[in-house]
Amino acid sequence: MKKTVLVLAFVAIGVSAASAQSMLVDVMQRQGVMVKAGEFDAAFDAHAEPTVPVTPGSFATPLAVLTSALGDERIDAAYAFGILAGRSGRAASAPELAAAGQNLVMMLVSGDRRARIAGARVSGRLFAVPFDRSSPRPVAPPGLTDALFALLNEDNEVEQLAAMDAIGLLRQASAVTSLTERYRHYRDGNKRSLAGGALEALARIGDPSTTLIVRQLTGDKWAQGKDATALAVAFARERMLRDGSMAVIQMAADDKSRGNQARGYLAELGARVP
Repeated sequence: MKKTVLVLAFVAIGVSAASAQSMLVDVMQRQGVMVKAGEFDAAFDAHAEPTVPVTPGSFATPLAVLTSALGDERIDAAYAFGILAGRSGRAASAPELAAAGQNLVMMLVSGDRRARIAGARVSGRLFAVPFDRSSPRPVAPPGLTDALFALLNEDNEVEQLAAMDAIGLLRQASAVTSLTERYRHYRDGNKRSLAGGALEALARIGDPSTTLIVRQLTGDKWAQGKDATALAVAFARERMLRDGSMAVIQMAADDKSRGNQARGYLAELGARVP
């Protein structure tokens, strides 16, 4: 009821973008997440987590803005909800996840590229299927998978990467053939970051056919270096082969450029996150 009342209030009085973002900042700060307006994506990237227990009322403002706003404030609300709910939406209730999911699908099919990217990134984390089978699997909203596949076919590389990230987190087995073809195509075309994104998604899905691809990367010069793609290879090797590449990921957690990526991998793999 509280969420419905707040949504109606937003629509009735026409809350400005600045006011909506200010309200989001206040909510996040009450949960112990220090963030400024316009920087919610950075906090999301850094895997910021609330230090104050999240309660059902914590989601009222992000859901209201997500439902009633457009532009930057809608994007900020999506990232705010993603931060508060956590990986696999563990801190949100099923109705809250369903409401957020419906709005994220709408963002994915919108005409705003930044909204599509945010929708993919947040939905991937919210509805991520845990590697630990004892953990509950969140119910993805209708239309999410189709919207992500449509985004994957966009020309923009950032959109492709966001789509692959989400498809991998959702462990969409139906994407294995397409992702495998893309991995090889991107490698042949010297599109290193896209090839790394495809490999990362394949490793998350964990289909047995990916094991051979990962084994072939052992000793492959393409897999070496200090960039995001090399770290994706280490993640794939640890996920598929359990060959001790966890140490490489743990060391990268202190890197300025790869720290967020490494911490995300550690969380997925159930390892200690520094």
